[in-house]
Amino acid sequence: MIQTNRLTINAIGKIKKPWIKEGIDQYRKRMPDLIIREFKHFKINHFKETRDKNIIISLGEEGKSFSSKEFSSLLLNFNNQKITFFIGDSDGLSSQFKYNSDLLLSLSPLTFPHELARLVLIEQIYRAVSIAKNSPYHRS
Repeated sequence: MIQTNRLTINAIGKIKKPWIKEGIDQYRKRMPDLIIREFKHFKINHFKETRDKNIIISLGEEGKSFSSKEFSSLLLNFNNQKITFFIGDSDGLSSQFKYNSDLLLSLSPLTFPHELARLVLIEQIYRAVSIAKNSPYHRS
């Protein structure tokens, strides 16, 4: 079982586009214990404070891509640990964040605006949970 209370998304910036906010809110209703924290910018302290207690997954276009089923399996494999995702702003994350992460994740070979990347990540987390529960949300 994927426990969403063990998942945190740290993201730079607030969601400004109403349609993206509405989409995120829909998934938040389905996963109310998923933690989303917004920052003006990341300091290395954010990383260091998180590092000792969490698996760190940073998002970057040069990262590893997974199918939805593979992503679900990845989260299941880390199930007893807390996982923190880091999403940068329009300039992405610093190379230091990426280098020191446990995993650099690419959502797609396409480039997304950072607000849309947050919505896609949340949807994929929900899909991963659904796959793990054998829910009909994900259709192969």
